[in-house]
Amino acid sequence: MNPHELGRLSKAEMEVMKAIWSFSGPVTVQQMLDVFAGSRNWKTSTMSTILSRLIAKGFLVKAAGGRANLYAPAIQADEYKSRETRAFLSAVHSGSMKSFISALADGAGMDAGEIAELREWFEGGGGQ
Repeated sequence: MNPHELGRLSKAEMEVMKAIWSFSGPVTVQQMLDVFAGSRNWKTSTMSTILSRLIAKGFLVKAAGGRANLYAPAIQADEYKSRETRAFLSAVHSGSMKSFISALADGAGMDAGEIAELREWFEGGGGQ
């Protein structure tokens, strides 16, 4: 799959990717099952299916690691966030940062501190 054409993540896939991104290296199915043991109690077949879908969508790569397959991110969390934010900005706000920030400010009622942080970020050349 072209790395510029990632698929969309379901809620469960996003949970798994967040868990994988929190590790410092490749993970096994068992490690993922352990992470979700208290909250999801997924079976091995369920986790394997989710990981396979993430490979097909371009988010993971798989390598043989002895007796267990190893799964590693094909895209880092920051890059994913950036791509998703840009896609949302384009689709919902026609690419207008002003429209996006205005919608946030109007709906959430930004406080003076947040406005000052944004002003400082823009004045410092943020986003360039």
